[in-house]
Amino acid sequence: MQSRVKFGSFLRGIFLGSTAFFVASIAPAMAQEATGQTVITAARYVDVLTGKTVEFPAIFVGADGRITNIADARTVRWGSNVKHIDLGDKTLLPGLIDMHVHLDGPADIGGYRGLEFTDSFWGMTAVKNANDMLGAGFTTVRNVGSSDRNDIGLKQAIDAGYATGPRIVPAGYALGATGGHCDSTFLPPSLEKKDGKEEGIGDTPEELRYQVRRQRKYGAEVIKVCATGGVFSRNTEPGQLQVSEKELAAIADEAHQWGLRVAAHAHGATGIRAAIAAGIDTIEHVSLV
Repeated sequence: MQSRVKFGSFLRGIFLGSTAFFVASIAPAMAQEATGQTVITAARYVDVLTGKTVEFPAIFVGADGRITNIADARTVRWGSNVKHIDLGDKTLLPGLIDMHVHLDGPADIGGYRGLEFTDSFWGMTAVKNANDMLGAGFTTVRNVGSSDRNDIGLKQAIDAGYATGPRIVPAGYALGATGGHCDSTFLPPSLEKKDGKEEGIGDTPEELRYQVRRQRKYGAEVIKVCATGGVFSRNTEPGQLQVSEKELAAIADEAHQWGLRVAAHAHGATGIRAAIAAGIDTIEHVSLV
């Protein structure tokens, strides 16, 4: 299903000194005559393939919101039925990608204050944050961990046209160890889940393989695991290894079998080394080395 990141968000993403549009392709200069075409001109754009700026671009956008051609505005011609938007002395960039976001985790709400809000509150914050990300020029984000699978639901809403935001690569629940950074560590035993472990939590290679399959089953497109402790959790040390190399290897193997990549939260050197040895694809944070 195609994302809603089309012409409207393309315009919001144009860099005014801060952000971008998504350059889909570069084709030879040619006039555009089809109904619904738009041409956008500016002083220059950044060609990320060469790392150079190109002056006088004419960006042709089709009726479906996709870029069809990039030409030289000084030589290309277009018909009167083509809408022209001139951005003057602006610089255009490709759409940005943020590889580590938590759209449903507002930075100003943490710890026990989160208990003030109902469960559905967090999904609503994700809607606003996604729209803000798009307005800042990010046309793709990787959401690495989300309670209640808010990231998957938001992706579905954006793809179906019910919300505005970037393309989302969702992880669903982050995986972790009992009592670890990705477990629920702020509640007493009387308020914890009574019928087994929290979602995403496993303590053997087999349990964590199951969690990979479960997240994928419900829409995850990347797997997140907390290999070490973290800052915003109780009774954990940020540099402490919490998921063994054997368990990490099982997660990576299972995810790769399904065509998914794995991101590991890892602050300390021991966890970082274990994640690398286990075949994890990306290491997040790497702050205590």
